[in-house]
Amino acid sequence: MAICPTDNTKLFGRAIVLEVADGCPDVIPQESEWKALAAGTTKSFDMSPNSVTSDADDTKGYVESIVTNADLTISFEGEVRQNDKIDQYGVYRLIKYFNTEIQASRQPTLWVRMGFGAVTLQGYMLINALSSDGGSNDIVTFSTEFKVADASTFRVFDTEASVPATGVTVTPATTSVAVGATRQLTANVSPSDATNKSGVWASSDTSKATVNQNGLITGVAAGSVNITFTTNDGSFVGTTATTVTA
Repeated sequence: MAICPTDNTKLFGRAIVLEVADGCPDVIPQESEWKALAAGTTKSFDMSPNSVTSDADDTKGYVESIVTNADLTISFEGEVRQNDKIDQYGVYRLIKYFNTEIQASRQPTLWVRMGFGAVTLQGYMLINALSSDGGSNDIVTFSTEFKVADASTFRVFDTEASVPATGVTVTPATTSVAVGATRQLTANVSPSDATNKSGVWASSDTSKATVNQNGLITGVAAGSVNITFTTNDGSFVGTTATTVTA
Protein backbone atom coordinates (compact mmCIF):
# COMPACT_ATOMS: atom_id res chain seq x y z
CA MET A 1 0.00 0.00 0.00
CA ALA A 2 1.36 3.43 -0.94
CA ILE A 3 2.24 5.81 1.89
CA CYS A 4 1.79 9.31 0.49
CA PRO A 5 2.60 12.62 2.21
CA THR A 6 -0.29 14.80 3.33
CA ASP A 7 -0.52 18.39 2.14
CA ASN A 8 -1.84 20.21 5.21
CA THR A 9 -1.82 23.53 3.36
CA LYS A 10 -5.16 22.45 1.88
CA LEU A 11 -6.57 22.68 5.40
CA PHE A 12 -4.58 25.61 6.76
CA GLY A 13 -4.66 27.70 3.60
CA ARG A 14 -1.91 29.00 1.37
CA ALA A 15 -2.58 32.70 0.87
CA ILE A 16 -3.92 33.26 4.40
CA VAL A 17 -2.57 31.31 7.38
CA LEU A 18 -3.29 32.12 11.03
CA GLU A 19 -0.78 31.01 13.65
CA VAL A 20 -0.54 31.56 17.40
CA ALA A 21 2.17 31.23 20.03
CA ASP A 22 2.28 31.37 23.82
CA GLY A 23 4.32 34.05 25.52
CA CYS A 24 4.44 37.52 26.99
CA PRO A 25 4.45 40.81 25.06
CA ASP A 26 8.08 41.63 25.79
CA VAL A 27 9.52 38.68 23.81
CA ILE A 28 8.61 37.84 20.20
CA PRO A 29 8.25 34.04 19.85
CA GLN A 30 10.89 32.01 18.05
CA GLU A 31 9.90 30.58 14.66
CA SER A 32 9.66 27.07 16.14
CA GLU A 33 7.07 28.27 18.69
CA TRP A 34 4.48 29.37 16.11
CA LYS A 35 1.74 26.82 15.35
CA ALA A 36 -1.25 26.90 13.02
CA LEU A 37 -4.33 27.34 15.22
CA ALA A 38 -6.41 24.66 13.49
CA ALA A 39 -7.93 23.81 10.11
CA GLY A 40 -9.52 27.13 9.20
CA THR A 41 -12.63 27.66 7.11
CA THR A 42 -12.69 31.46 7.43
CA LYS A 43 -9.89 33.89 8.33
CA SER A 44 -10.34 37.64 8.23
CA PHE A 45 -9.23 40.94 9.71
CA ASP A 46 -10.99 44.28 10.15
CA MET A 47 -8.97 47.41 10.85
CA SER A 48 -12.14 49.30 11.91
CA PRO A 49 -10.63 52.79 11.77
CA ASN A 50 -12.28 55.38 13.99
CA SER A 51 -12.37 58.88 12.52
CA VAL A 52 -13.58 62.35 13.40
CA THR A 53 -14.74 65.08 11.05
CA SER A 54 -14.23 68.81 11.01
CA ASP A 55 -16.70 71.47 9.89
CA ALA A 56 -14.17 74.28 10.16
CA ASP A 57 -14.50 77.07 7.63
CA ASP A 58 -11.16 76.21 6.00
CA THR A 59 -12.33 72.88 4.54
CA LYS A 60 -13.31 74.49 1.21
CA GLY A 61 -16.75 72.92 1.15
CA TYR A 62 -15.86 69.31 1.88
CA VAL A 63 -16.01 67.82 5.37
CA GLU A 64 -12.56 66.56 6.24
CA SER A 65 -11.90 63.47 8.31
CA ILE A 66 -8.90 62.11 10.20
CA VAL A 67 -8.31 58.64 11.64
CA THR A 68 -7.82 58.80 15.40
CA ASN A 69 -7.24 55.10 16.02
CA ALA A 70 -8.07 51.62 14.69
CA ASP A 71 -9.98 48.88 16.50
CA LEU A 72 -8.29 45.92 14.83
CA THR A 73 -10.03 42.54 14.98
CA ILE A 74 -8.72 39.24 13.60
CA SER A 75 -11.43 36.60 13.22
CA PHE A 76 -10.99 32.86 12.71
CA GLU A 77 -13.46 30.06 12.10
CA GLY A 78 -12.33 26.46 11.94
CA GLU A 79 -13.21 22.84 12.48
CA VAL A 80 -11.81 19.88 14.34
CA ARG A 81 -12.72 16.24 14.86
CA GLN A 82 -12.31 14.35 18.15
CA ASN A 83 -8.71 15.41 18.74
CA ASP A 84 -6.41 18.26 17.80
CA LYS A 85 -3.52 17.44 15.46
CA ILE A 86 -0.07 17.34 17.05
CA ASP A 87 1.25 19.98 14.62
CA GLN A 88 -1.52 22.45 15.55
CA TYR A 89 -2.00 24.68 18.56
CA GLY A 90 -5.52 23.26 18.64
CA VAL A 91 -8.96 24.44 19.73
CA TYR A 92 -9.07 22.23 22.83
CA ARG A 93 -5.77 23.65 24.07
CA LEU A 94 -7.13 27.14 23.30
CA ILE A 95 -10.28 26.47 25.36
CA LYS A 96 -8.28 25.15 28.33
CA TYR A 97 -5.86 28.07 28.16
CA PHE A 98 -8.72 30.60 28.02
CA ASN A 99 -10.38 29.07 31.11
CA THR A 100 -7.11 28.90 33.04
CA GLU A 101 -6.40 32.59 32.49
CA ILE A 102 -9.94 33.71 33.37
CA GLN A 103 -9.98 31.60 36.55
CA ALA A 104 -6.63 33.13 37.54
CA SER A 105 -7.93 36.68 36.94
CA ARG A 106 -5.49 37.16 34.08
CA GLN A 107 -6.14 38.32 30.54
CA PRO A 108 -6.26 35.47 27.96
CA THR A 109 -3.65 36.71 25.52
CA LEU A 110 -1.59 35.12 22.75
CA TRP A 111 0.82 36.13 20.06
CA VAL A 112 -1.11 36.02 16.78
CA ARG A 113 0.35 35.98 13.29
CA MET A 114 -1.71 36.09 10.10
CA GLY A 115 0.01 35.67 6.77
CA PHE A 116 -2.14 37.61 4.31
CA GLY A 117 -0.57 37.01 0.93
CA ALA A 118 2.34 39.40 0.48
CA VAL A 119 2.04 40.91 3.98
CA THR A 120 1.93 39.49 7.50
CA LEU A 121 0.06 40.91 10.51
CA GLN A 122 1.58 40.11 13.89
CA GLY A 123 0.98 41.23 17.45
CA TYR A 124 0.21 40.38 21.05
CA MET A 125 -3.55 39.98 21.16
CA LEU A 126 -6.49 39.33 23.48
CA ILE A 127 -8.83 36.37 22.90
CA ASN A 128 -11.95 38.48 22.56
CA ALA A 129 -14.45 35.77 21.56
CA LEU A 130 -14.55 31.98 21.64
CA SER A 131 -17.54 29.82 20.73
CA SER A 132 -18.33 26.40 19.25
CA ASP A 133 -21.06 24.47 17.50
CA GLY A 134 -21.06 20.69 17.95
CA GLY A 135 -23.31 20.06 14.97
CA SER A 136 -24.76 16.63 14.28
CA ASN A 137 -21.66 14.72 13.20
CA ASP A 138 -18.11 14.20 14.40
CA ILE A 139 -16.87 17.57 13.14
CA VAL A 140 -16.89 20.38 15.70
CA THR A 141 -16.87 23.90 14.32
CA PHE A 142 -15.60 26.83 16.35
CA SER A 143 -14.94 30.53 16.01
CA THR A 144 -12.66 32.90 17.85
CA GLU A 145 -11.69 36.54 17.65
CA PHE A 146 -8.54 38.41 18.60
CA LYS A 147 -8.08 42.11 19.42
CA VAL A 148 -4.87 44.00 20.05
CA ALA A 149 -3.72 43.68 23.66
CA ASP A 150 -0.42 45.57 23.35
CA ALA A 151 -0.36 48.15 20.55
CA SER A 152 3.42 48.49 20.67
CA THR A 153 3.80 44.85 19.53
CA PHE A 154 1.57 45.07 16.48
CA ARG A 155 3.17 45.45 13.07
CA VAL A 156 2.54 44.69 9.42
CA PHE A 157 5.52 43.53 7.39
CA ASP A 158 6.33 41.90 4.06
CA THR A 159 5.82 38.15 4.05
CA GLU A 160 9.06 36.31 3.50
CA ALA A 161 8.89 33.86 0.62
CA SER A 162 9.18 30.33 2.04
CA VAL A 163 11.36 27.67 0.43
CA PRO A 164 9.71 24.22 0.57
CA ALA A 165 11.64 21.08 1.49
CA THR A 166 12.17 18.67 -1.41
CA GLY A 167 13.81 15.72 0.35
CA VAL A 168 16.02 14.52 3.17
CA THR A 169 18.95 12.15 3.70
CA VAL A 170 20.38 10.88 6.97
CA THR A 171 24.13 10.46 7.44
CA PRO A 172 25.70 8.07 7.80
CA ALA A 173 23.41 5.86 5.66
CA THR A 174 24.54 2.77 7.60
CA THR A 175 26.09 2.56 11.04
CA SER A 176 26.66 0.33 14.02
CA VAL A 177 26.50 0.94 17.74
CA ALA A 178 27.25 -1.24 20.76
CA VAL A 179 24.65 -1.99 23.43
CA GLY A 180 24.67 0.92 25.88
CA ALA A 181 26.71 3.13 23.54
CA THR A 182 25.52 6.10 21.48
CA ARG A 183 25.94 7.26 17.91
CA GLN A 184 25.08 10.67 16.43
CA LEU A 185 23.10 10.91 13.17
CA THR A 186 22.54 14.01 11.06
CA ALA A 187 19.48 14.88 8.97
CA ASN A 188 20.25 16.82 5.78
CA VAL A 189 17.11 18.52 4.44
CA SER A 190 17.11 19.63 0.80
CA PRO A 191 17.46 22.29 -0.46
CA SER A 192 20.01 23.79 1.90
CA ASP A 193 17.96 26.99 2.19
CA ALA A 194 14.66 25.23 2.98
CA THR A 195 12.58 27.38 5.31
CA ASN A 196 11.47 24.53 7.60
CA LYS A 197 14.13 21.92 8.32
CA SER A 198 12.44 20.44 11.37
CA GLY A 199 11.26 16.85 11.63
CA VAL A 200 10.79 13.80 13.83
CA TRP A 201 13.30 11.06 14.61
CA ALA A 202 12.00 7.52 15.15
CA SER A 203 13.24 3.96 15.65
CA SER A 204 11.62 1.01 13.88
CA ASP A 205 12.32 -1.19 16.91
CA THR A 206 12.91 0.50 20.25
CA SER A 207 13.78 -2.87 21.82
CA LYS A 208 16.96 -2.79 19.70
CA ALA A 209 17.79 0.94 19.68
CA THR A 210 16.25 4.27 20.63
CA VAL A 211 16.81 7.71 19.17
CA ASN A 212 16.16 11.10 20.72
CA GLN A 213 14.93 14.18 18.87
CA ASN A 214 18.51 15.36 18.36
CA GLY A 215 19.33 12.24 16.31
CA LEU A 216 21.37 10.49 19.02
CA ILE A 217 21.03 6.68 18.87
CA THR A 218 21.39 4.51 21.98
CA GLY A 219 21.96 0.77 21.55
CA VAL A 220 19.57 -1.40 23.60
CA ALA A 221 19.95 -5.00 22.38
CA ALA A 222 21.83 -6.81 19.61
CA GLY A 223 20.09 -6.80 16.24
CA SER A 224 19.16 -4.63 13.28
CA VAL A 225 16.96 -1.54 13.28
CA ASN A 226 16.14 1.38 10.99
CA ILE A 227 16.38 4.92 12.32
CA THR A 228 14.31 7.45 10.35
CA PHE A 229 13.91 11.20 10.15
CA THR A 230 10.60 12.50 8.74
CA THR A 231 10.42 16.15 7.73
CA ASN A 232 7.52 18.26 9.00
CA ASP A 233 7.43 19.99 5.62
CA GLY A 234 6.44 17.44 2.98
CA SER A 235 6.83 14.30 5.15
CA PHE A 236 10.01 13.21 3.39
CA VAL A 237 11.81 10.29 5.04
CA GLY A 238 15.52 9.61 5.42
CA THR A 239 16.80 6.29 6.86
CA THR A 240 19.92 4.92 8.48
CA ALA A 241 20.25 1.12 8.65
CA THR A 242 21.72 0.42 12.09
CA THR A 243 23.34 -2.71 13.53
CA VAL A 244 23.46 -3.00 17.31
CA THR A 245 26.31 -5.18 18.56
CA ALA A 246 26.57 -6.92 21.92
